[in-house]
Formats: sequence, structure tokens, C-alpha cells
Amino acid sequence: MVDIYREGATRLSFTPGKSTGSIFVEFEMGEFTGVMEIKITPQLKVQDRLLFH
Repeated sequence: MVDIYREGATRLSFTPGKSTGSIFVEFEMGEFTGVMEIKITPQLKVQDRLLFH
């Protein structure tokens, strides 16, 4: 079980697929924006990217 809280989340999207599947959480925090990608298949992987704009 994974419980993830991302402050400033603005969009939640999914990309289904037979061999891959991902969940994307886009967020904004003041001058920063970013995306968290959670790959579901073939192996669970969480990446969090934060950008200054």
C-alpha cells in the first residue's frame, strides 16, 4: 500500500497500457511546478520532478 500526499496538486491523470501503466500528479507551489510519476507496471517506481519557473 502506498499513501502519497502532494501539496499543491492541480491535476491527476492516468496512462493505461498492456505493458506499462502510470499515474501522473502535477503540482504548483509558488514559483515551483512539477510532476510526480508513479509507474505501476511492470515494476512500481515513483519519480518526483520539481522545476523552477
